[in-house]
Amino acid sequence: MHQNLLRNMRFIFILILLLSAGCSKHHQVFLEPSLPIHDSNIGSNIPIALYVEDARSSNTIAKWKKGFRKFSISSQNDLREIFSIKLQQGLKKLGFLPKVHRRNPDHSLKVDILYIKSKYSERVPRMDIKVQAKLRATCNNNGKKYSKTYSAHKKRTGIPPATFPNENLLNANLSEILAQIFTDKALLSCLVE
Repeated sequence: MHQNLLRNMRFIFILILLLSAGCSKHHQVFLEPSLPIHDSNIGSNIPIALYVEDARSSNTIAKWKKGFRKFSISSQNDLREIFSIKLQQGLKKLGFLPKVHRRNPDHSLKVDILYIKSKYSERVPRMDIKVQAKLRATCNNNGKKYSKTYSAHKKRTGIPPATFPNENLLNANLSEILAQIFTDKALLSCLVE
């Protein structure tokens, strides 16, 4: 009887372990924000050193756990690379000549990725999602400095679970922040002086 009890306990332990592992899932999203800005020659071919830093503690965008079910979401690619490319494209559209990672503390634009998160709540058969992001842009131009934190958040309620992990909503949120950066008159003024 003691042997049967130990065997049953082992079986239950293994079953619980398999169920908990089987209900864990990691998702990767492809972040590719758009640049909602118009071409301009405001930059007058001024070269600018561009730096992008990821100040987040991890690449995780979301974590969710309910009972035995849990998931996590992260970016498929390095966000520094994604934002570096997008910021280069944006600066070029505005007429600047971006130089990535070239040391020029006298004329530079540094962008810090501070926060990108998604939060999910389940309301069977639907779900709610809240997406938030923050970036900080700092311009240095021959002693003049301008720094500002840009943020955006979007919330959708009652969406079908089939849209999970809502890559489009994350990209729309990041696109909104890029638009804020490239239309900030004080930042542009710092870059062109």
